[in-house]
Amino acid sequence: MNRVAISALMVVLLGAGSAAAAALTPQAALDAARQWADAVGKADAAGLEILLADDYVHTHATALVEDKRQFIDALKSGSRKYDPIVLEEAGARIYGNTALVGARFKLKAFTQGRTIEGVNRITLVFVSTSDGLRAVSFQATPIPTR
Repeated sequence: MNRVAISALMVVLLGAGSAAAAALTPQAALDAARQWADAVGKADAAGLEILLADDYVHTHATALVEDKRQFIDALKSGSRKYDPIVLEEAGARIYGNTALVGARFKLKAFTQGRTIEGVNRITLVFVSTSDGLRAVSFQATPIPTR
């Protein structure tokens, strides 16, 4: 290749990288968080397989920690079910290719023959990849009743 062709290719490649980085906005992160909430509430294992990174870590408000496979398998088997999750007071911050989403939601879950209810504050961490945003971490903290 000649220098002009190489220079043109570099401009195209650098431009494509900038376009991918520009796609990570607070709104895109909030949309991904709502997609996560919808998939969890519907036990959409196929959707979660795509949205969750392979090394996803889910830390429940009960301090139970699960990896991607454990979390999805509990939903698929029906051993854990969630009522629809509606994120409230949601906000997002962007740090390079990483987005932090904080929100709260009213939890109603069914697991091991019991119902768990409460209000949680959550943090979801998303990373921008060539395949789109992927959730890498979830952390829930219960909000105590007064």
